[in-house]
Amino acid sequence: MSKKRASSSFQVLKLTGLIKKEGDQYSSLCLELDVASCGKTKEEAFEGLKATVETYVSYLVEEGREKEIHRPVPQEAIREFLLGEVERRKLTTVYAAPLELSYAP
Repeated sequence: MSKKRASSSFQVLKLTGLIKKEGDQYSSLCLELDVASCGKTKEEAFEGLKATVETYVSYLVEEGREKEIHRPVPQEAIREFLLGEVERRKLTTVYAAPLELSYAP
């Protein structure tokens, strides 16, 4: 891994996390970066998503690939995440949460 030089300026990513119950666990998805996680509770799923986002961004920054950070989830994948195997006429609850990450490019 390459080391990045220290920078006094930080970039701030404002992101959107979705969380939904799937069976006996919760799934989470970051819409702007197409990364996901899961957990036994909503909180675990959200914390896992934050950790996954941080790892993903850190890796790309260390590799000098900042321009590749934004990788939105394809529309069909969003639909699949939101609806999955939901029966017709059955509503599912999806939680949306803001995510913010600061990093030095």
